[in-house]
Amino acid sequence: MYRFSNTVIGFLNLFSLLASIPIIAGGLWMARSSTTCETFLQTPLLVVGFVVLIVSLAGFIGACFHVAWALWVYLVVMLLIIATLMGLTVFGFVVTSQGAGVEVPGRVYKEYHLEYYSPWLRNRVNDPNYWSKIRSCILGSKTCAELIAWTPLDYLERDMSPIQVI
Repeated sequence: MYRFSNTVIGFLNLFSLLASIPIIAGGLWMARSSTTCETFLQTPLLVVGFVVLIVSLAGFIGACFHVAWALWVYLVVMLLIIATLMGLTVFGFVVTSQGAGVEVPGRVYKEYHLEYYSPWLRNRVNDPNYWSKIRSCILGSKTCAELIAWTPLDYLERDMSPIQVI
């Protein structure tokens, strides 16, 4: 039974080790990108990718070569990663729980009201420093370039992204 559980742990860690490679590649691809919109995701994505890679490697070595301390490191770090991800998920739900969009009759988009969101998110959105980064991101992208040629009827009939609605 011990050998079977180590084999299962070894294969699971091999799969997570292989899954960390696209995560790291995505972070490196964002580093290569010239837009400012992805820079806030680049560092966390690289950190998560390398942490998963190292933890998976420790679990793989511990399971395949019977290294007990590597399995303990794997266990503790995975527990911390799972707790952190659960905390971030709960935080995201709490911050945005009341903010579902309201259907607008005759329109293809929803209307969002800031007062439905948490006070933390409202203060964050009302901060002018926060919007200067977003403004530079939107102006640097081609999101609004196609809107210049739209007629008033296009605004009523076409699908728009949330950034274009603003």
